[in-house]
Amino acid sequence: GCHYKLTYLLGTIGLESLSSLAIYFTMGQCCCSPCKRLLPSSMIEFSGTAAAEAIMNEESLLENNIPQVHSINPEMSAPSIRVANDLGNEVKGYGLALTDVSVEQESCYWEWRVRTGGNPTVTVMVGVSNRRNSKFYEILASSSVPPEQHGTKFMCTASDLKDGDVIGIVVQQSELPMIQLYVNGEIEDGLQVTRFRGTVYPSIYLPQKGSNNDVSATFLYREEQYVHGPPGPQFHPLIAERSLM
Repeated sequence: GCHYKLTYLLGTIGLESLSSLAIYFTMGQCCCSPCKRLLPSSMIEFSGTAAAEAIMNEESLLENNIPQVHSINPEMSAPSIRVANDLGNEVKGYGLALTDVSVEQESCYWEWRVRTGGNPTVTVMVGVSNRRNSKFYEILASSSVPPEQHGTKFMCTASDLKDGDVIGIVVQQSELPMIQLYVNGEIEDGLQVTRFRGTVYPSIYLPQKGSNNDVSATFLYREEQYVHGPPGPQFHPLIAERSLM
C-alpha cells in the first residue's frame, strides 16, 4: 500500500525531485513511513512555513531569471506609428511612440538606435511620456498646436542624427527627477529634463520626413542589446513593475 502510494505521488502529482517531495510531505500531504525513509532527515524537519517559503523563493528565483521582454505599445502610440519587427521593439512611421514598460526604478538606462531611412540626418525627440490613449490622439488631430508639442514635455530634441546613431537615456528619480541624453556614448550638454512627474514610459517622437516616412528607431533595453551602455553601474536596465515587487 505504501509503495503504491509513493508511486502514485511521484507519478501523478507532478513532483520532479526529492526536494519537491519534501515540500509536499512537510505541508501535511503525506504521512506514510516509506516517504520518510526516502527523504533526508534535514528535509523531514522542514516546517510547513519553511516549505511555503521555499516555494516562494523558488518562484522568485525563476521570475528573476526570466529575461525582460519589452516592446512598443501600439495602444499608447500615435495611429501613424507602426511596430516594424517581430520582437516589437522597432518603430517606424511618425509621431509619438511609447513602450509598454513604466519607469519605476530610482535609476535606469536604455538606448534608441536611429535609422534615417535614406535621409542624410534626422531629428527626433526622446525621453519619457505619461500614459496615452486613442482619445488623446483624437484630440491632438483636431488641435492647432503642433503635434510635436503634445505629450513631449518630458522629452529632449536630438538633432542632426546620422544613420545608426545611438541615443542613450539616463533616468534618475532618487532626489530631483532627471533625464540626461547621451549620443553615441557622449553626454549631450543641454539635453536634459530636470523635472517630470507621474507614471512615465520610455518614448520617442519620430519626424514626418520624406514620402515614405522610413525613419525608424529600435528600443534597446537589455544589457546584451546595448551599443554603448550606461555611464555608471548605478544605472540598471529597465525592469517591469511586477518584477520589482
